[in-house]
Amino acid sequence: MKKFVLFVMLMMCAVSVNAQRWSLTPEVGMTAINRVDASLVNKPWDSRWKVGIGVGYDVIPGWFSVKSGLYYTQRGFSYKGLLFGQVSVIEGVSAPENAMFGEYSVKSNRHFLQMPVMANLSIRLADDVSLNLAAGPYIACSMTDRWEVSQMHYRPGETASGGHYGEGWSGVGTGYTSAEMNDHPFDWGVSFQVGIEAKQWVMNAGYELDLGKEFEYDKCGAKYHTLSLSVGYKFKLGK
Repeated sequence: MKKFVLFVMLMMCAVSVNAQRWSLTPEVGMTAINRVDASLVNKPWDSRWKVGIGVGYDVIPGWFSVKSGLYYTQRGFSYKGLLFGQVSVIEGVSAPENAMFGEYSVKSNRHFLQMPVMANLSIRLADDVSLNLAAGPYIACSMTDRWEVSQMHYRPGETASGGHYGEGWSGVGTGYTSAEMNDHPFDWGVSFQVGIEAKQWVMNAGYELDLGKEFEYDKCGAKYHTLSLSVGYKFKLGK
């Protein structure tokens, strides 16, 4: 009986010491996203949200750790362009026969749950202040997606000033779901992060490169550049 009690006490001590190496860090921040697309000359950056909770384990306390967690994040893009000739971007809607050119706009907003796994190197700068450098892969799963497409075609019309394109024809803006667009539900890529930890407050600046498929028929490759800035508070367990 005494041996059993001693064994239990040793196990509790081991669990207590091990628990001190774990930490939880709720984070909230903003992202700036740019889609990789050679066909777009002016590629705008879009802002999105990122929120979640990070999990850390100190492999070598104060120097090396492993970071993971679960985050809600978004990816997407928006842009406008010109169409020449009778071209329709909305299924089932055709432009007038004498349409010469048109405008269109496309918006995409995809919602993901994302889990990174990163190796983290800590460099002490001062008392209770350290610089963190982290890198590693991530995987993500889409929860829901939304696409919006709208268009307007123009045809020659007689106006007071002459043969300008005064007559317009407008297509109705249409929304599509993930299934209708054949979006690929899973994503993966690589993450890099630089952060400052002051006592238990954390500020991180990150970069992610999306390498998964955007659509079912797509190929794996670079799709999105994502810059992020977030703040959080680290809760050290076992203390």
